[in-house]
Amino acid sequence: MSTQIQEFGSLPGGGCGYTYEIKNSAGMLVRICNVAAAIVSVFVPDRNGKLDDVILGYRTAADYLSKGPYHGACIGRVANRIEDSVFTLNGKTYQLEPNHKEKHVLHGGLHGLDNHVFELASISENSVSLETTMEDGEDGFPGNVRLCVTYTVTEDNGLSIRYYAVSDADTVLNLTNHAYFNLSGQGSGTMLDQVMQIFADEYLPLNEIGMVYDVVLPVDSVMDFRDGKEIGRDIGEDHPQLKVASGYDHNYILKKNENGLTHAARVSDPKSGRTMDVYTDMPGILLYTGNYLEDHDVPGKDGRLYRLREGFCLETNFYPNALKYPQYPQPILKAGAEYKSETIYRFSV
Repeated sequence: MSTQIQEFGSLPGGGCGYTYEIKNSAGMLVRICNVAAAIVSVFVPDRNGKLDDVILGYRTAADYLSKGPYHGACIGRVANRIEDSVFTLNGKTYQLEPNHKEKHVLHGGLHGLDNHVFELASISENSVSLETTMEDGEDGFPGNVRLCVTYTVTEDNGLSIRYYAVSDADTVLNLTNHAYFNLSGQGSGTMLDQVMQIFADEYLPLNEIGMVYDVVLPVDSVMDFRDGKEIGRDIGEDHPQLKVASGYDHNYILKKNENGLTHAARVSDPKSGRTMDVYTDMPGILLYTGNYLEDHDVPGKDGRLYRLREGFCLETNFYPNALKYPQYPQPILKAGAEYKSETIYRFSV
């Protein structure tokens, strides 16, 4: 195992971007950026031992501040959507500034964790910890929240993401990572022939404005990934849920394993032979199929403009829009309490 620090371009207003590179003895290589604590690259071998980068992303640290599709970014304070940009906590109503469809909050708001430049907290031969503070009132949320994100690479080609946070006041917190994966390699085209499994019997449908509401449904044939199917098999079907989201953008309810992490999902690529398994202690996992990637014009790696369906996200999280519906697990962090969560992406052939 080894770790290196490399410059990754200058930042607007001064300062420097860095990547923290972690490599195991099997050749897996992960790069993490100080901007947004973003996952920049994950190189893993295919069935023939050839390494490819399976993460979509940008060429410089400054590009990670572009408010594009959130490539690889740590997302918060509250991942995904808050309907009407409003929530109530301890009897007080907080009105946030919208950044989605001029009415709602998406992925933390106008600033969000994706615009934070993190500080290096610690580094070892197989891990790096980055920290930042979300200030009281930032994006309209209460409480000063100290956050530490730790990335660890294991010898069995796992990438662990551990979140630790403490607030000085009651607040809301729902953290995830927004990496786009393509197991054939970033820049290889669409991922529609990759086989997805999500180990969930139920999901949260979206209403006509694309919001989770107070309904839980059993998976039907189009929304069912339990036995595994190509991501693109049903994505063009005339199904109301696919139409409202222009593809999959849906949260699946996981069967929580009380003794540890839940095996949430598995994705396999028939072309490269790569497989990725996802484990988490969060109650939900959101599948997003890159439905709007082509709407963003900041070039990615090698100057490529990523197009529709070139990557998928598997975001482990509390349910989207949960603050409106108290029957769902609530992303509430009490003052002085510890927020702890872990997600692992493990690669094999």
